[in-house]
Amino acid sequence: MGNLGAYQAMTSLAKKVGGPKALAGLTIAGGYFVGRLTEAGAKTLFRASRSDAKGETEDLGQGRVFDVISAGDDDHGLKLRVGDQYRVLERDEEAILIEVLEAQDNPHFTSASFLASVSSFIGDSASEVE
Repeated sequence: MGNLGAYQAMTSLAKKVGGPKALAGLTIAGGYFVGRLTEAGAKTLFRASRSDAKGETEDLGQGRVFDVISAGDDDHGLKLRVGDQYRVLERDEEAILIEVLEAQDNPHFTSASFLASVSSFIGDSASEVE
């Protein structure tokens, strides 16, 4: 009979809100509301942590357009010629996803070292196109 106090509290509360069905509905709605608030807070924290980490990659060329200043072929079939332009779509350390402007076969995965060898990707961005 250790749960008699909890039972009495629950029945008193059910009487105040209009019965056990109303209490069940309020409990479900309250749980949903608390769950959604928790989810929104967690998403905000996750996005904030991602934007802090992403800030480093954006400084390294993400979203910018570069001119090719030296022709080259990477090991995966990507051929860049002098005068080509490419946009950095995504970067994860050495792996880079690029879009070669005015090319039909996009996008391409390549390495940061390859892009640095054919353009001003890593160094000075004097050839950057706004």
